[in-house]
Amino acid sequence: MADMKASGSSEQENEQLDGAISLNEFMEAERNLEDDARAVLGGSDASTCTYSQGYVQRQALYSCATCQDLSGAVAGICLACSLDCHDGHDLYELYTKRSFRCDCGNNKFQTECKLQKDKEPFNDLNRYDQNFKGVYCSCHRPYPDPDNEDGEMIQCCLCEDWYHDNHLEMKTDIPEYEEMICVGCVRRHPFLVSYQGREPTEPVVIATGEESKEVDIISTSTTSTGCSSTATDASDASSQPTDTSVSDSSVSSDPPSVHHTPSTSGSNGSCKNFTPAPPADCKTLFMTSGWRQELCTCASCALYYKSNHLEYLLDQNDPTHVYEQRSKDSGDSYNSYDKGMNALSNLGRVQQIELLTGYNDMKSSLSDYLKNFASNDKVVTAEDIKEFFEDYGKSKRRRLAVPPSSCH
Repeated sequence: MADMKASGSSEQENEQLDGAISLNEFMEAERNLEDDARAVLGGSDASTCTYSQGYVQRQALYSCATCQDLSGAVAGICLACSLDCHDGHDLYELYTKRSFRCDCGNNKFQTECKLQKDKEPFNDLNRYDQNFKGVYCSCHRPYPDPDNEDGEMIQCCLCEDWYHDNHLEMKTDIPEYEEMICVGCVRRHPFLVSYQGREPTEPVVIATGEESKEVDIISTSTTSTGCSSTATDASDASSQPTDTSVSDSSVSSDPPSVHHTPSTSGSNGSCKNFTPAPPADCKTLFMTSGWRQELCTCASCALYYKSNHLEYLLDQNDPTHVYEQRSKDSGDSYNSYDKGMNALSNLGRVQQIELLTGYNDMKSSLSDYLKNFASNDKVVTAEDIKEFFEDYGKSKRRRLAVPPSSCH
């Protein structure tokens, strides 16, 4: 019996150890989260509205569902306003958007912005899509989607909508790529097909803030087939179409269609955008590194880019991955992981064991606490987490206050 009891106890301890996570693993996970947050938030100021900066080239944006329900207007707000003016509201996280000016407090809202007064009634150059209503992809579903938890979401570099990887109309596996262009944008701008598989003929220069980095890429040219180079009708010409489910009078209308034909004014003597294949061949494009470097800049193409709001394609600082890298490079390199590891190394062996034991005890208690919400299908709120740590702190103090037993 004693052996069986000891064996059972050992098995229980092993199960607990299997479910435990080391402090190093926890801090490593925290560092990855910090890096991801820094990449998205960039140089955003958590206390200053970005409205005075005008139409910011790229920034983290949010949409307030609570205010939308009150006003019926679609709007986007910056990080600072999401934390201050809309504290406690239900928000949609939009990741990053290009060329957007914070709407908080303008005529789309029933309350003023706390951080920036005297705003214009509307930001006429802002563009809004279905993401501002909390839905994404061609399936028009929310994220995270309880009915589609598998796969990943990929953002189109033109319309900036997010798509489930299994909704991209792909017949083969997704190849290695730097940017994705959804099939809807390819149909609107079929000239892009001619750049799939192209790599730059000159070194790509990526601006990272303080200095520029030159990346040498072996030049190869691939002939592609795809959609006709003639632009579609006016109702389908915008690279950032406003979703028909988003009703708002201030949403920018689509630009006029431009009939684009090959010219002879390109740098190599001819326009690079001629693709004679029929529109039926359009498909999602996965663009390789440096493809924007190859974009034609002849007079005809320049007019097309301008008329269809595609000028950002020629801006080397526009791509999301450039924005993210610049954000990471400009962040504090001495993050919480480094600080934590430095503090941990200065502790004695006994103190390190006590710290790890305390952490695993807290993790186990939090896991048990959250299981109740999962079993009852309840949403965990910030107040619930606050209540847990308050109760956990009291419980810990009670345990520490128990006097040792006296010897007789």
